[in-house]
Amino acid sequence: MSTYTIYVPGHVERSEIQSCLLDAHSTFVDINFQTFDIHAKLEEHKQFILLEKEHFVTYLKQHPQGVKCDYKSRNLIMSQMTYGDPFKEYLGSPLKEENGIWTCQLPPVLYFVFRPDAQAIAPNDATVSNTIAEFYDTVEEEDFEKFAEIAKTKDSCVSHFFVVNRESDYHVVDTNNPSVNYKPDIFYKRSTISRLASKRTTIQDCIEEENLYRRKPTTKQNSDFQLRDNKGVLLNEHETFMLEIYKEYEGNSDEESDCEGDADFVEVFEYVPNYFKLHGSMGHGAAFGFKVVDGITYLTYNGGYVCISMDEYCCEFMVSPEIPSKERRIQIHYAKDGNIILSEWGFNTSVHCEWVKCAYGDIFITRCKYPIEWENTMKFVIERVQTSE
Repeated sequence: MSTYTIYVPGHVERSEIQSCLLDAHSTFVDINFQTFDIHAKLEEHKQFILLEKEHFVTYLKQHPQGVKCDYKSRNLIMSQMTYGDPFKEYLGSPLKEENGIWTCQLPPVLYFVFRPDAQAIAPNDATVSNTIAEFYDTVEEEDFEKFAEIAKTKDSCVSHFFVVNRESDYHVVDTNNPSVNYKPDIFYKRSTISRLASKRTTIQDCIEEENLYRRKPTTKQNSDFQLRDNKGVLLNEHETFMLEIYKEYEGNSDEESDCEGDADFVEVFEYVPNYFKLHGSMGHGAAFGFKVVDGITYLTYNGGYVCISMDEYCCEFMVSPEIPSKERRIQIHYAKDGNIILSEWGFNTSVHCEWVKCAYGDIFITRCKYPIEWENTMKFVIERVQTSE
């Protein structure tokens, strides 16, 4: 079932219109513009798009008169239609009106997509919203050199790289040198593409970072480990502390928060009775402790042990009433700056936080082939909880 209805008047040649990923979820209907009843169609569909030669027009119940939009932003606008009014202004919105045309302030990323897999991309997938697309029909047509020549003719998109997608594989390709290409792990596709688009990294940097990771040994237990606070003073097992998220770590870099001033902490929430999970919180944190058992330092909360879940791909943090097994154990490390890093026991993984809202973030460790995100490792500052005498 199609998600979007797009009307094509006779004076518009559809082949001349820039494609987008959500075309795979759309029904295109040829119309006679002279007899086309906009109000009747809006009553029927609640929302639809009308193509014109130089722009397209979005019709919503909030905008029955229609809103003129730039073709380079069609995928972004259509994806936001899933949630409501794309033109409702809010802090950080990428859409702005310029000379009567709504457009995204950031250039889209060009995707070359294997057409048989196109419908697998969800209409509300924010990771591919600001994009334009070209489709290819056979595996034999997948040619990075030819794709690069096509990319050079696109003057409205990100110019220095493009993305090739077939099945679950994504390749980022240098437009000027297609032999330089990189396949990010599916879990870090969004982060990698976002950083490339904003020129915070290069494809070559991604390749070198992965090679560096492959050479990096896994972590080893330190039998002399002792837990210290942010001032370097040793902690005792009867003391409690908060885990402040180190300010240089920005959580999900794809959606940097506009909230400033308040510190971010690790909080614990009881989703169901006796089932606790950790998440990021602005301005307030849970009181943690620690316990040393057989030379191993365990984080504790409310009498339980902080450990990881046993999900196959993405492990979250939870609190167990019993000492966790080695597979669920958390390892604590000190970074060079003295802050704390948490990882899966015996592995070179580290913690990440995806900020769902300004004041809430999901904290997790991703289990994948190359468990590393191309950002600074998330670090924590141990801040003692002051007790009143």
